[in-house]
Amino acid sequence: MSCSESKDSCCTPACRTKAAYFVGALVVVLLGVGLNAMLKHYTATGAKAAREARALERAKIQAEIRQTTALELTTAAVVDKAKGVYRIPVTAAMELTLKDYQADAAAGRAAFVARVEKITAPPPKAPEKPSAFE
Repeated sequence: MSCSESKDSCCTPACRTKAAYFVGALVVVLLGVGLNAMLKHYTATGAKAAREARALERAKIQAEIRQTTALELTTAAVVDKAKGVYRIPVTAAMELTLKDYQADAAAGRAAFVARVEKITAPPPKAPEKPSAFE
């Protein structure tokens, strides 16, 4: 039975056009799905490598911070010689604070507040630039 003999067959030009559009649309959708899967794979692989590299960097920085902090808590050093600020170990600072408070609590507190205000005093205001019109 040929195309011209049967009226139910899909041999008409309109039917072939519809079939061609359907096949074309199906190919486009399948290409889109395939490209999407490829992009997900490539970006997931790159993102994983970036996360691992960043994790190693953060671990290195955290170790450096902990080492620096431990060193600062256990050693003495000059912080600001002009202001007379020195860093001493925490245990020594606690002993000195207890000694000050045991002698006279009010005087110890006042001395502590005075030291904090001296250290945290804002720098003097920078002089204003003269106007170009003066």
